[in-house]
Amino acid sequence: MRFSLSPRRVSPGWVLAASGQRQTAPSRSACKRRHGVFSKILVPLDGVTEPAVALTPAVTVAKATGAAVHLLTVIDAEASPADYARIRADLERVAAELRTHGPHVDTAVHRGKPAAEIVAAAIKLGADLVVMATHGRGGLERAYLGSVAQDVLATSPVPVMVLRPGGYQMTKLEVVLVAVDGSPGGALALAAAVPLARSTNARIVLVDVAVPFVAYTMMSGSAGAYYFDPAWDDEALESAKRYVSGMADRLRHAGLQAEGMAITGEPRLPSTSVAEAIMRSADEVGADLIVMSTHAHTGPVRALLGSVADTVVRTAHRPLLLPRRGGREHAAD
Repeated sequence: MRFSLSPRRVSPGWVLAASGQRQTAPSRSACKRRHGVFSKILVPLDGVTEPAVALTPAVTVAKATGAAVHLLTVIDAEASPADYARIRADLERVAAELRTHGPHVDTAVHRGKPAAEIVAAAIKLGADLVVMATHGRGGLERAYLGSVAQDVLATSPVPVMVLRPGGYQMTKLEVVLVAVDGSPGGALALAAAVPLARSTNARIVLVDVAVPFVAYTMMSGSAGAYYFDPAWDDEALESAKRYVSGMADRLRHAGLQAEGMAITGEPRLPSTSVAEAIMRSADEVGADLIVMSTHAHTGPVRALLGSVADTVVRTAHRPLLLPRRGGREHAAD
């Protein structure tokens, strides 16, 4: 995919649509005409108690946006009719409980490979969002149902929200933290967050982490001597401040609540430095949701969000929304 960009940063006046073209922001009246940014939320459940934590954020988003919730359990192709009936009854009991909280809920039980069935169901349903839990012990490769979350993230055409059992329960959606880094990947995260924030009247907090130069020397794996001017780190931080300030101004001009944060990461490996700073910032502002991209487009020197996402998924105790490049994100100012 080609993008027409300045060498360092995406312009704060626009974010990228899947086509890679500049898009005019939708008017506020146009956004109001949409019942909500999400209309159908798919929630895969595997029958284990822990992944049921995905239900709370799914219902929170559904109530805020008017979306319907679709529960899905995938069972082995060789499962017996008795097992199918039992799981179907269990899923219906969950749905009945959720309906008392307001949203429309329906259920389905599929046979086959979990990740493939989840993605196929999302496509057939026309889902706008998949919400699922991870165990978070070893990154995406050890997500719930084995490698299911990893495969869903890799192949889903729609945004995926992941969360760890035992983490923050998203019972409201008032503060959305968006990790940006000046790359199209960061712009994609903002493109996904803006319609959701507009729909729920949530406050957007943009965070850009300036990675200290010493972190890159750690990444190189070399113990050799490096010339270093401390002014480089100062300039990196000032650049991040200008970027998020400009982005926040544009969002406020579009009628959204927004603010920007630029911080210097700790002198660790770049991906760790950025991930830890994002999570600290989320705690500081009381974020109900973190939004970030799973892919960076401009190389490892500045755009780190791709490698950071796994660290955040593995360690964050707050829900994380990962938009899909080339998916159905909305263009926004």
